[in-house]
Amino acid sequence: MTAPAEPQLKSGLAYRTRDLARWGRNPTRLAQRLVREGRLREACHGLYYAPVASKFGPAPVADEVLLRGFLDDEPFLISGPPRWNALGLGATALFAATLVYNTKRTGAFTLAGRRFLLRRVFFPKQPTPEWFVVDLLKHHEMAGVALSELRSNLVATLRLGRWDIYRLRDMSATYATKATAALVEECIAEAR
Repeated sequence: MTAPAEPQLKSGLAYRTRDLARWGRNPTRLAQRLVREGRLREACHGLYYAPVASKFGPAPVADEVLLRGFLDDEPFLISGPPRWNALGLGATALFAATLVYNTKRTGAFTLAGRRFLLRRVFFPKQPTPEWFVVDLLKHHEMAGVALSELRSNLVATLRLGRWDIYRLRDMSATYATKATAALVEECIAEAR
């Protein structure tokens, strides 16, 4: 009987313990050995990543890679302050955790020393800027922005033609609460 092949790990990828089973009969022990050797780093229980080589030493993988491994390739969407602040509607919040919408889990998790706030909610496969506007309006308290400020800034940017009104209405009808959908309609009517 021949010994299993030595793992051919690719830097920048995440591995679940079960992914290591193809290289040995005891994937947990193999993972521990690869961590000791520095070929893998533990992100959380049962999830590892192969660090990316850089001129400053081993670097962690991207958030998307960790989330894909953690959520078993289930769909997810990163939202929150980086996306909301870029809209130019007055949000300037910063979070200590990354807000992630997904179809599998809800809760706060730490992966490779980074905090993620996962929410199991309905979201589009291809979010548009108008969807992020609706998302910000729904979570204005989380973003630390008064709804009155967001409202006036949305009206101003609608007057400038920054948003596709039909897409904004569609995103609002599909993803917003009734109160947020009503607010969007008020803003559209006032902008005309």
